Amino acid sequence: MSFLAAVRRHFTTPALRRRWFVLLFTLGLTTQPLFGALGYEGALVLTPLISVLALAVGVDAVRDTRLAHASDPVAMSIQSSGERLRLLALRGLGDLCSLLTLALGAFILANFWQVNCDLPNGLLWFLVLPTASGLLGLVAGLWGGVLGTTRASQLLLAAVPLLYSLVLGLWRIYVDPVVYAIDPFFGYFAGPLYDEAIPITARLWWFRAYNFLIAGAAMALLSLTLGPGLKLQLRGDSLRRSPFTVATLVACLMPGVVLGVFAAENGFHATEASLAGALPRTRVTEHFVIHYAANSAAARDIDLLAAEHEFAWQRLAAQIGREPRVPVHSFVFPTPELKRAWIGAGNTEVAPPWRGHIYLNEQQFPHRVLHHELAHVFSYTVGEPLFGTSSAVSWRGLRVNLALVEGFATAFAPRSESGLDLHDQAAILDRLELRPVLGDIMGLGFWGKSSRRAYTAAGSFCRWLIDTRGVEPFLNLYGTAGDFELAYGTSLEALEVEWLAFLRARPLRPRDIEALRQRFKQRPIFQRPCAHRAADLVVEANLAHHRGLEVERIDALRELCTIEPEQPEHRLLLAQAEAQANMQEVAAATLAELSRQTDLTDTIAALVDERLGDLALARFDLPVALTYYDRALTRGLGDNQIRQLQIKRMGAADPALAPRVLAYFDPFEPNPEHPSEAVLRLYAAEQIATLPGYAPLGGYLVGRQLLNVQQGAAAIEPLQRALHPEDDDHALSTPELRRGARLMLLEAQARARNYDAAARVLAELQDDPDADSGLRLDAALWTERLAFLRSHLP
Repeated sequence: MSFLAAVRRHFTTPALRRRWFVLLFTLGLTTQPLFGALGYEGALVLTPLISVLALAVGVDAVRDTRLAHASDPVAMSIQSSGERLRLLALRGLGDLCSLLTLALGAFILANFWQVNCDLPNGLLWFLVLPTASGLLGLVAGLWGGVLGTTRASQLLLAAVPLLYSLVLGLWRIYVDPVVYAIDPFFGYFAGPLYDEAIPITARLWWFRAYNFLIAGAAMALLSLTLGPGLKLQLRGDSLRRSPFTVATLVACLMPGVVLGVFAAENGFHATEASLAGALPRTRVTEHFVIHYAANSAAARDIDLLAAEHEFAWQRLAAQIGREPRVPVHSFVFPTPELKRAWIGAGNTEVAPPWRGHIYLNEQQFPHRVLHHELAHVFSYTVGEPLFGTSSAVSWRGLRVNLALVEGFATAFAPRSESGLDLHDQAAILDRLELRPVLGDIMGLGFWGKSSRRAYTAAGSFCRWLIDTRGVEPFLNLYGTAGDFELAYGTSLEALEVEWLAFLRARPLRPRDIEALRQRFKQRPIFQRPCAHRAADLVVEANLAHHRGLEVERIDALRELCTIEPEQPEHRLLLAQAEAQANMQEVAAATLAELSRQTDLTDTIAALVDERLGDLALARFDLPVALTYYDRALTRGLGDNQIRQLQIKRMGAADPALAPRVLAYFDPFEPNPEHPSEAVLRLYAAEQIATLPGYAPLGGYLVGRQLLNVQQGAAAIEPLQRALHPEDDDHALSTPELRRGARLMLLEAQARARNYDAAARVLAELQDDPDADSGLRLDAALWTERLAFLRSHLP
């Protein structure tokens, strides 16, 4: 055979063509970070391809077998239906295995140029996604081959189950309260990209069991009905002659149907009714149905939580000038783990605009993310009619502008960060030369950037457009998926130049830049090949800690430091675990090694100094502790970190105060979240308040603990004592502590519905000469909130 004939044969023979396609596709995939390693993402992308090709494998197995036996029909006629099916299955399995082997071989070969941090788990993902879906596709292909006559009709019939499951899955994503998708042929989409821990859960194993039970029933039925010529033939005596096959059909079909009928109960998807098991309580307001758990923090705070929902609605309706349909269903989960189990998103709050739902984790009042997620629901009023997103279809194809989708919510519900407003955050991003070019994120490229950088840049740009050119042009821009010429009469590039000039004119302090450097340093998940393994190791370490297995916990964290040595946060976690396991000297060595790295940001360097100071404070070496705390306070930090360091420094400077400050923070307590720890912290705060001259500091700490358990009225007196001490007491000595006390008193007065008193505290905050842009943003929001609460919760 000549070379050209061999090439022609490879491109004209379906089986060989499929193998080349799979090999080249997988090799191309291995050039991409994260997707190119054997793991969840690579398996996810490969699964639909293998499923579709497996349909053709099954069809061709039937066609080739028919062709092989066409010359000897007598031999086929004397075969039993089971023997015929066995021949088909073996032929199809051989072809499918060749495809899977080529794909797996390409992934394993890619270890020479791709980092693979967890090969065993990657093999498991390959088994549970493309391998399992390929087998299901093969079964559908065999049925299509038997039912049809021409290859086109056979492929079309084989694709019916695939298309049905796809339509059903998309419909459930559209109407049901889930953000994950699980499909027999297309695999398992675990939810938002920003949740990095993606384990193979019991839900996926049960779903695959359900798939294979139905597939087993389909194969048993095919065995009972497969006649000569590989065509369906219904014979009454086949049931009597094949009792084992009939038993297999019943044994597979009955539990498979049960699993399918109770899909929501098995976690294959969720409905509003099924969520009632997790969130059985509801509060109905003018615009919302709020679902929450009994005996949760949300249940204790439901009046304020409901009021904050309505306040967010009022603000957004006033800004946007449009309102979505009501009621909006708000699901407030007590823990991220419960939220992930039910809807597929753990630490990430989400709000599909078309569904009119928001899915939140519980947070301290006022909820920081509620306004942002509700803004996504409002975006439905100006987006395209099906999903409400910023997308459009034209002769150039489908355009989805993710920068406008997230920029819309960020712009209409901006949040402060480290004392800075949205524009200052974007200005720092620009000064650090980490700002993404707007043209690179106006589309699906948004996902390829660090979420913090992309959200900040998109939000600031959209807010600037609203402030400088009005709301209506921006809403038109959103509706056209980013047609800047139509909305503004100019190009994105020209607007970006103006926006950058605005950012670069904003005055910034060096400490503010350093305070956000670490926040913006985080790389996007697609540039972290070990992101999933790192998240899994953190989960393993936490689980070992809860079980009291400190050696296993430390081993997991050491492996974490090995696979991502460029992430200094991992070594901080390791040092904390070592200290909690009474290995203080080892923890000090870990921190000392970390402190010698030359590229640490001020945030991480200050945390290292703080932990070293804590170790010195714990052994009552106060001069050394004072040195570390002083060094940490010289760095660019946010107010919250500064306040904590200032209190610890006060302890290191006074031997009488030191043990009580150590008892309050208890930095190396193995179980800091245990309920007893809250009691002990409150007791330590009361002890500090009894020390001569420290009543203000004690009042500050007592108020903090009472607010943590939503006791606003009880927190007022100690916080007032902190701000207005007796003559012989040491006043809160720093503006950061006084500012923190006023912020807590503002919340306490609002909780107690003392709105006049809250307004006076707010005025003091607004008169603060050191108030930064973030505090001014928060104060403006509080001014509106108090006005709303006066009428809504008098």
